[in-house]
Amino acid sequence: MALYNFYNSNKEINEQSRDCLRGSWKTAISASLIVFLICFFLVALTVLLSIFVAWWISIPLGLLTLIMFALLDYGYNNFCLHISRQEMPKQSLVFSGFSKRAKTIIAVLLKRIFLTIFWLVVLVFPAFVKNIGYSMATLLMADRQDIKSENALVESKHIMKQNYGRYCKFLLLNILWLLLVLITAGIAWIWIGPILSTKKALFYENLKTAF
Repeated sequence: MALYNFYNSNKEINEQSRDCLRGSWKTAISASLIVFLICFFLVALTVLLSIFVAWWISIPLGLLTLIMFALLDYGYNNFCLHISRQEMPKQSLVFSGFSKRAKTIIAVLLKRIFLTIFWLVVLVFPAFVKNIGYSMATLLMADRQDIKSENALVESKHIMKQNYGRYCKFLLLNILWLLLVLITAGIAWIWIGPILSTKKALFYENLKTAF
């Protein structure tokens, strides 16, 4: 498999991700649709109950939704990591977070929230930088089943060391995709999600190999 080249044009990067997705498009889109519908239902349920029942319901439901998002995010990243390796995964892989790994995923989520809030209190910019450092934690957990929660964020920062600028470039090259997802209230993610997540998995594979 050809590795992600940090200095490729956006067109070349898109072509590489399409090569990985070739033959898996239907599976990838159906996996994205499953995740989108579950997330939409959870958000809609939280909003409706908080409006028509009681506002305080949004607190426990919001926390539960956040945890569900983290578990689904793990599963979806795991799914796209397999696609980046051209392993033809099944849609059911998006639920791989609902397993023995759940405790580790939730622990990493809570630590990341705590650290983000801490850095936001200190200064906004350090919080942004720190989150870039944590950006590979989910892929690390998907790739390495032995990694513990206390190590996932640390190792993510470790492999991202001296690569913050490259990751920012990666985000900037895909800003139009992200904006399209935003203006369509997330609906475009059903088609764009597999591309962006596979490209991020390729980015991770390159970091891991280079490291």
